[in-house]
Amino acid sequence: MNTNYIEFKKKRELGEILTDTFAFLRQNGKSLVSVLIKTSGIPFVLLLLSSAYYTYSTGNMFDPASIQSGNAFNSGGIIISALAVLITFLIFYGLLFGTVLHYIKVYTDNKGIINNETIIQGVKKDFGNIIGIGILSGMIIIFGVLLCIIPGIYLYVPMSLVFSILVFRNMSISDTISESFALVKNEWWITFATLFIIAIIIGLISSVFAIPTYIYIFSKSFTTATDSTMSDPSAMFDWVFVALNTLASAAQYILYIISAVSTAFVYYNLNEKKHATGAFEQIDSLGKSE
Repeated sequence: MNTNYIEFKKKRELGEILTDTFAFLRQNGKSLVSVLIKTSGIPFVLLLLSSAYYTYSTGNMFDPASIQSGNAFNSGGIIISALAVLITFLIFYGLLFGTVLHYIKVYTDNKGIINNETIIQGVKKDFGNIIGIGILSGMIIIFGVLLCIIPGIYLYVPMSLVFSILVFRNMSISDTISESFALVKNEWWITFATLFIIAIIIGLISSVFAIPTYIYIFSKSFTTATDSTMSDPSAMFDWVFVALNTLASAAQYILYIISAVSTAFVYYNLNEKKHATGAFEQIDSLGKSE
């Protein structure tokens, strides 16, 4: 058993969820990243290439010649790059969450002992369902937003748990959706507060990596203030801006690891309040040891 083992299956307050999330990442970060490279490394690179191409393509929207000719918003490059970003993002997001959650599943099953092959096989087995439930939950949230922003926010809270339920409970997609609503019943506000604070933390960290992009935009705008290129805003979308913006996006994508780990803690907290699974397991293990 790992002497630094962190018990997931117990009730936690908001502060404990945040503390244990970063404690888990400190202890298991290198091991987790090594597995993520194997499962989602290629989709991650493809996502970055797609993002870079999309950023470069959108520069055409600000090109005076394209605007004058009416082609600014009809660029095939923008459509193709946007589709590429969407597809690669869905694959990367599913693989990242699937890997992190299967890592935690193996971690909890073996009391801190990790088996990379078990994790990889689990990700392969659940990949289709993870992508499917990711698309379905996204559509549910979008539907709520279209009705009114508040229903979208309400639906986001249970939908944030679907990946954890799917992996940890091995339920069907329909049962996973139903269970997500059952778990947050009477616990919506505290769950929302937890997810909101996690989102703020991730946003603040992401903004740090975006600083070089902001500095470059400001410095280029300042140095060319009297230059004729200022009449062409698309000139801002040069290779330096594309590179810096892509690196900032890469950091944001990597930070989804924090989101995946924290939502696992949120799931186990709610599951203990509703079902006390971990408490029963501890009682059972004590009975067997006597």
